[in-house]
Amino acid sequence: MRSEQHARHPTRGQPPPKHRFNGNGPAPGAEKPASQTDAPANAAPQDLTEHEELKLLLKQFQELREYVSYYAAAKTDGVKCSVRNAVRRLVLAALGFVAVAALIVLASWFVLSGISQGVGALFGSQAWIGALITGVLALAGVGLAMSCTVSTRKNAARKRTVRKYETRNAKQRARFGRDVHD
Repeated sequence: MRSEQHARHPTRGQPPPKHRFNGNGPAPGAEKPASQTDAPANAAPQDLTEHEELKLLLKQFQELREYVSYYAAAKTDGVKCSVRNAVRRLVLAALGFVAVAALIVLASWFVLSGISQGVGALFGSQAWIGALITGVLALAGVGLAMSCTVSTRKNAARKRTVRKYETRNAKQRARFGRDVHD
């Protein structure tokens, strides 16, 4: 026997629906309960005529089709909700990226503008000389940083490749007594 707590619907606190499948009455959506069909009220399910059995079977298939349709719609709506949330997060991340990039550009502009004004003041209030020298130094710094980064990554990749083949050759010598170079 199920306890009173388990006999109620888990989310709404209502008793579970009564239908033919748990022995408490006709299938949901049936026009008449089984006791009101042409068969006698005390007749067992195997005493139904072929027509009544076919009618009951069709109703059960309709019910099954409705449940499958309901399940598919719920799953589709769940996927749509997940996609909407993912797009919303993507848009927020893109806006955050743009805001941070704008902040970095603005801060860089203020720093370079201040440097150029300072250098211009050193050359007797010649703003264009300060801007020119600052721009050349900034471009040279960016180029040097990029060159160092590319060189470092290239050397690291080369070292990984050499180490990979040295390890492979060592395994060949240990396994076969020689390697590919012998």
